[in-house]
Amino acid sequence: MSGAETTVIAGAGIAGVHAAESLRKEGYQGRIVLLDSDSQMPYDRPPLSKEWITGETDEASILLRDPAFYERLDVDLQLGVEVTNIDPFRKTIDTKDGHSYEWEKLMLATGSQLRTLSIGGDDLQGIFYLRRMADATAINHHMEGVKEAVIIGAGFIGAELAASLNQLGIKVTIVERSSYPMEAIVGRQASAYFLDLHRRNGVDVITEDSVRQFNGETNVEEAVTAAGRRIPCQAVIIGVGVSPNTAVSHPQLQTDRGYAVNEFGETSVPDIYAAGDCTSWPYNGVPIHVEHWDHAVNHAKTVAKNMVHPQSDPYTYTPYFWSNQYSNRFQYFGHAKEWSKTIIRGSTESHAFTVFYLDDQDVVKAAFIANQPKNALPVRRMIQQQNAISPEALADESIALKKIQRMQVKI
Repeated sequence: MSGAETTVIAGAGIAGVHAAESLRKEGYQGRIVLLDSDSQMPYDRPPLSKEWITGETDEASILLRDPAFYERLDVDLQLGVEVTNIDPFRKTIDTKDGHSYEWEKLMLATGSQLRTLSIGGDDLQGIFYLRRMADATAINHHMEGVKEAVIIGAGFIGAELAASLNQLGIKVTIVERSSYPMEAIVGRQASAYFLDLHRRNGVDVITEDSVRQFNGETNVEEAVTAAGRRIPCQAVIIGVGVSPNTAVSHPQLQTDRGYAVNEFGETSVPDIYAAGDCTSWPYNGVPIHVEHWDHAVNHAKTVAKNMVHPQSDPYTYTPYFWSNQYSNRFQYFGHAKEWSKTIIRGSTESHAFTVFYLDDQDVVKAAFIANQPKNALPVRRMIQQQNAISPEALADESIALKKIQRMQVKI
């Protein structure tokens, strides 16, 4: 296939589809080839752990775009295609079925891949991971008649699944290694709140323990933990995290918790770009890796613009993600691996609060918002401005967050 004026995008998830659309919006007239190993039309993943599990949505409603969209934009969508090799010198990308595509520019939007467990009995029926629509469909079919389910891992996906299965009337047990799930992300106060939230809704959350064995004849019947607990179940969903999918590689392509890219999405190899979950990118001068829907969309749009207009638009996104559990809406802005202090505005008892994570100069590095959507915009601005803020003012609900912004003192 001729590579003249051809851009190839490896990965038709959220980042890849938005990149293809943005290329056209930026005036790109060449050929666009969009490859993906999944055989399904590109779809949105967040509903898979929520509305899809509870039966509140169907396949058509979670497609990223109508099938006619790809024809209108003249995007050559190739599904069920696994990329195996990149040759940056010949500018080709090879696939498992023997095809080779030439490119002028290449975007890697390969997303992330599941971390898996290897324990006794893990080949029994009824044990699942959730990543693709096919996984969610298999889980839905299996859940008919299931009375008890075990979820391994209390991260956001595990927590959302627990809430969804609980809504279906299934007795759910979560098994989590740590004492406080997600504490490294949201801190002790918010983590303790999550524990209490699920327990109050009837979910049995077991902490400081791990599953070591599955028992059953053909279908899983119980999970046995390291502490000796025997948990009856007819279904297990494992959610122990993901890692950047950098399987498509080359010796000259640098990786660091993902494909390492600069502020324009450029990798270490000329004319190869990367966007979304599969990357590490500079945030406030430090390379970070995040796996958020909002980042994948905005990063892909920005990188696509830089592919058409080289180095025209540096990526200055403030990380953001959300989670819906039971009737609660949670939002997180910023990025903080560590912090000097936390300030809570509101109360966990009221289920409406915001936790601020400050450094030693009282700069807000990140914030977690529970059921206070009006705080989102001023919180985002605080994080973007990176000015010192009075912790006392943050904690005082009588002072509007907008007013606190005006009280900020330049460092």
